[in-house]
Amino acid sequence: MALKVLMASILASTLVLGIWFIFVDVEGAIVLFALTVFDALLFKAVIPRRYEIWSESLRIVLGGPLAVNIALRNIAEARAVAGEKAYVYWGVRLATTNRGVVEIVRRRGLNVVISPSDRETFLQRLSQALEAAPTSGRVV
Repeated sequence: MALKVLMASILASTLVLGIWFIFVDVEGAIVLFALTVFDALLFKAVIPRRYEIWSESLRIVLGGPLAVNIALRNIAEARAVAGEKAYVYWGVRLATTNRGVVEIVRRRGLNVVISPSDRETFLQRLSQALEAAPTSGRVV
């Protein structure tokens, strides 16, 4: 919810400034409207839509054709963590809420924090996939 409020406030502020700039500087207003559209498209492109667990990878599907693929053999462990990790974390933060946060600890590369809608089911399915993978990690 906090992420949605933050994104909406960013879009609303550039839009309101653009409307105000219509009366002051038309070129500035055009730039602000373009910035609003750019921000909206950027938010749509980088906010995770769903998480897919395949036989050899965990796929974090973003907007459009974008996705983050993490090989299961590169996952050391996956664990439930406190909600503040969604906002304050040294690594890749792809969590969209502070509820149900999961940390994916990687063997190589930056660790990833995500927030699946059903954390327990996600961890259970990921654990099954990791056990079936050639070099399995563990889910705590």
